[in-house]
Amino acid sequence: EVEARSGGGVRFKKSAGEDREAIKAADLVRDVPAMGDRYPLLSLIQIPFIFPSSTVGSRVIAQLYAEFPELRQELSDLKVVGLGIGALLAIFSSKAWGPIRTVEDFQGARTRSLPLIDGIIESLGGKPHHVGWFEMARLLETGGLDAAVLGVLPAHMFKLADGAAPYCTLAGDLSITMHPMRIYMKWETWNRLPEKIRNVIEKIGPSGRDCWFAVQSGRDADSHLHEALDYIRLKGELITLSPDELKRWRGIIQPHRDAIVSSVEARGMPAGKFFERMRELVGEYA
Repeated sequence: EVEARSGGGVRFKKSAGEDREAIKAADLVRDVPAMGDRYPLLSLIQIPFIFPSSTVGSRVIAQLYAEFPELRQELSDLKVVGLGIGALLAIFSSKAWGPIRTVEDFQGARTRSLPLIDGIIESLGGKPHHVGWFEMARLLETGGLDAAVLGVLPAHMFKLADGAAPYCTLAGDLSITMHPMRIYMKWETWNRLPEKIRNVIEKIGPSGRDCWFAVQSGRDADSHLHEALDYIRLKGELITLSPDELKRWRGIIQPHRDAIVSSVEARGMPAGKFFERMRELVGEYA
């Protein structure tokens, strides 16, 4: 899109992977920036059972970026050119562990988790572990993990339902959690660009619910869901928590969810206001 709008004034050469040196050398990077505690407000996006889709979530995060100077400030170490939210996440369980249909089924499961939701995983009875993307399939296959919180799209990419983790537990119409996604440039790269190119990029994103990047990013992620879910139905089993069971899960995690918001508030951030506005926007855009 930038190439087209700039009339070929800028070109991109894409590569993928987790090579730290390659990432450091890149001019433009797409990442998941809320995996630690560096961005406390942004991390609240990962609180479970909030977002129904990437289409909704990407518009929400872009609007929050427009409304909250505190979010723009905490992300200002790099030049953010696009913000969105990844596709639906679920809990995948190994063939050896079996399907997870209830809280009781989850007790003791060694689960690939995310730092922000470790306490939530523990409250539900799981044992959180932090492992890289490319380790998950092997660990699930060999018994090093029992379950994993993972996006449906990467689960399809890794072909988990072929054997490593054929059971996929969904939380009804809501995602188990969500990944904020960011595209950024180093400031020195941004400042080297001609003003004309910077203007083109600024018009695409990252601010505001109707910005091009948020709308297209959400639609793109959601458009690939059907294929991934069909693959899991064919090779494994899709499990949807019943309404009553989901109500149980939400009740169990409520104190931990409140504690997460309070801990960010204690750091001087408007976490309560941010979280409530996030929920309002979800209701508005869903």
